[in-house]
Amino acid sequence: MNDFFRVLSYVKPYTPNVVLAFLFNILYSVFSVFTLGMIVPFISILFGVVDAVELKPAFSLSVDGIMGIMSYYITLIRSSYGVFYALLFVSALFLGCSFISNLCRFLGLYFMNPTQINTVRDIQNALYRKSLILPLSYYSEHKSGDVITRLHADVQELDILIRNSMLLLLREPWLVIVFLITLLMISPFLTLVSLSIFPLLTFILTKISVSIRRKSKQGQAQLSILGSMFEESISGLRIIKGFNAIDYFIQKFKVVNQSYTRLINKVNRKVELASPLSEVLCTLSLCFVIGIGGYLLFTQKGHLRADTLILFVLVFARLIPPLQAGVRSFNLMQKALVSARRVFELMDADEVVEEKMNALPIKHFEHNITFKDVSFAYESSKGVLHHINLTIEKGQSLALVGMSGAGKTTLLNLLPRFYDVSQGEILLDGVNIKDYVISDLRALMGLVSQDILLFNDTVYNNICFGLENVSEKQVYEAAKIANADEFISAMPQAYQTNIGDRGVKLSGGQRQRLSIARAVLRNPEILLFDEATSALDSQSEVMVQEAIENVMRNRTSVMIAHRLTSVQNADRILVFQEGNVVEEGSHHQLIQQNGMYAKWVEMQQVNG
Repeated sequence: MNDFFRVLSYVKPYTPNVVLAFLFNILYSVFSVFTLGMIVPFISILFGVVDAVELKPAFSLSVDGIMGIMSYYITLIRSSYGVFYALLFVSALFLGCSFISNLCRFLGLYFMNPTQINTVRDIQNALYRKSLILPLSYYSEHKSGDVITRLHADVQELDILIRNSMLLLLREPWLVIVFLITLLMISPFLTLVSLSIFPLLTFILTKISVSIRRKSKQGQAQLSILGSMFEESISGLRIIKGFNAIDYFIQKFKVVNQSYTRLINKVNRKVELASPLSEVLCTLSLCFVIGIGGYLLFTQKGHLRADTLILFVLVFARLIPPLQAGVRSFNLMQKALVSARRVFELMDADEVVEEKMNALPIKHFEHNITFKDVSFAYESSKGVLHHINLTIEKGQSLALVGMSGAGKTTLLNLLPRFYDVSQGEILLDGVNIKDYVISDLRALMGLVSQDILLFNDTVYNNICFGLENVSEKQVYEAAKIANADEFISAMPQAYQTNIGDRGVKLSGGQRQRLSIARAVLRNPEILLFDEATSALDSQSEVMVQEAIENVMRNRTSVMIAHRLTSVQNADRILVFQEGNVVEEGSHHQLIQQNGMYAKWVEMQQVNG
């Protein structure tokens, strides 16, 4: 239930709409009773079921009082103008009450629907924001397909939850309550008879709802697996085709999809079972009412009048649809509450990298970056970095080299606080980076990695990504510095050319230079290069390396590279091995040391 109340907390900003929807639904239920009440006096007098009312009775807010007044006026019109005009009179009243009743029903939905839609929007906005704030470590532990499923499919289930909860709280129960009060006013005894079936109905529906929640939980887990398979299949399509594994993946998908389909079918059958079951039981109760009412009418004279029995049957029959709708809404809510739990699990995930209260702003990098006894370990893994101590002066270029898994990228990721250190501290101008505003800290840095993210948009918009109020001149200058202007200008629409999904219309070198131009446009004071040339051919590498050197002038930079030719001009080179710095110096100094770095340089020269 905590998840349910938490969902409802998002409705709070729309309280005025909820109040109006509630009031109009109450009016809808009241006028629905009035509409039914007008049928009975007319039928009773028209067909002679009871005696006509010749004397005007005193008005009272009771069933007998209202029916008495209606019977009197119908009798008066019938005796003065005939049956036809009495029929017109009742029809006009019936139509008027029906119009007001349905107008109130419409207005109830009119105020309720925007509340539902806006609430889902707010939850989805909060969830999307949370998904971007979560640290990279979260996505290393959880499948991205599962997160996507929660962002889309589970949020859509919340739409169902909010809609049905609002119906269940604002309309259906009040219809039932108004009709039950009316039934009690008509005949307390028959009302008790009609309610005798409800304990059995409640017991059966409870069993069904428990089963629905259990199966829904299993179904949503299978849906997450399907989402992960979709994401992995699209991102790895080249590998799947290259290894001729299309049939294997299709078969694997069919198995999971069949399991999901089977579970959802079971859930839907149980949801749909509750409504006809409740109708059958209510109809059985109605049969009891008719049987007992008929017995009292014909054997116990004076205990029950014919018009009273007719009105009771009409109102009870009108009670069944909202009761059915309420049962269906309740079961759909049980199904959707599973998705609410999944959504709030993501919403409540630890951010790990958190910004301090009253964090310090920073707009410029003045002196140096210092790593003091820095160690780091991912969850459920041994240490990746061990007691790193180093200082990077402003304007200095630092290169990190070493075998894969040595900790180079991890060290780079600590600077913009993609992760936080496990031990020690990183100081920027003498202040721990944890004390700064995170967005300010990251604004000082520009990142270029081997995993290039480009969007299905124009060249211009990809370079401007994340920035506003940028002039065309600035974009062109950034492209020139990145050695990208020449190939961009040769494209069909130059800077307005669409580059396709993930930049598929560009070569590897062109994509990399475009990502460098994007970093340059931000004019960062600290540049981070994570193997920016590792996936390029020799010719593209030369172009990209020249672009990197252009960008690095007069800027502080940290570069990771496997190709040692690209780091020879760095001011300092650190050699990493198993999370430790084992060698340090310039290219020439490390060659003279004749250690690990010198051997790697020799190996790469031999391999050409």
